[in-house]
Amino acid sequence: MILVDKGESPLILCLPHSGTQIPPAIENRMNATGRLQTDISWRLETILDVASGLDATLLRSTASRYVIDVDQPPELQQDPETDPLNALCPVTTLDNKRIYQLDEEPGPTETEQRALLFYYPFHDALRREVERLKKIHETVVLIDCRSVRSKIKGYIDQELAVLNLGTAEQTACHPDLARTFAATFQGVDGITVAVDDVFRGGYITRTYGLPDIGVHAMTLVIAQRAYLRHESPPFEPDRTGSARLKTLLAQGLGRVSEWAEGFEPDPAEQPSDTEAAVY
Repeated sequence: MILVDKGESPLILCLPHSGTQIPPAIENRMNATGRLQTDISWRLETILDVASGLDATLLRSTASRYVIDVDQPPELQQDPETDPLNALCPVTTLDNKRIYQLDEEPGPTETEQRALLFYYPFHDALRREVERLKKIHETVVLIDCRSVRSKIKGYIDQELAVLNLGTAEQTACHPDLARTFAATFQGVDGITVAVDDVFRGGYITRTYGLPDIGVHAMTLVIAQRAYLRHESPPFEPDRTGSARLKTLLAQGLGRVSEWAEGFEPDPAEQPSDTEAAVY
């Protein structure tokens, strides 16, 4: 299921990895590791419920990333086991632990079926929201919001910054977007910000970020230690940390929305009348 809370501001918050639902036919084939779902954005929707106060649009899938990763290209991957970071239908965790029972991994046909059920509806909904808001605002900002454990063996070996911004090397958005958001946290105790470091922008950011036509996209990855008591099952929320992070994010996202409202593009950078957006 795709959940969309529509707002009228130029800001869209997209949560591709916060869903926890796994159909029984899939879950019954998973092992204990798979059922733990350690690689999803645990409880991130509760941190980003600030969207309503900003009149922002919030869009998320209820399906688990282990069912299908909607922040990946739709092309089938020949061997997802060898590249867990870029698997459309993951068969291992991000630290290469198997999530299915022996010989129960999804094959190409099942991957296509999952894409039809979960992947394409998500992107259809996201595309509609971008197009809807682009009719209202000259500039729209899409933020691909995720969270992960602070350390993941073989993937994140050094402790992750609390907030990680990915701009696809400034090709998916204007450079001022990341600077505007990051400035909120400058000098804030315990909050570190990295830009285009471990995370440089996922598929959603790179696909929908078309600054030449007024759609600016950025990936935001939050280290889970900022709002969870422990980065392990049952992923309990830290009330104090959650409240503090929500307040700070509301300030930062509010600045981003204001930036979009006041942004004046350079006429020399605008596309010709014959150019069209392709998502």
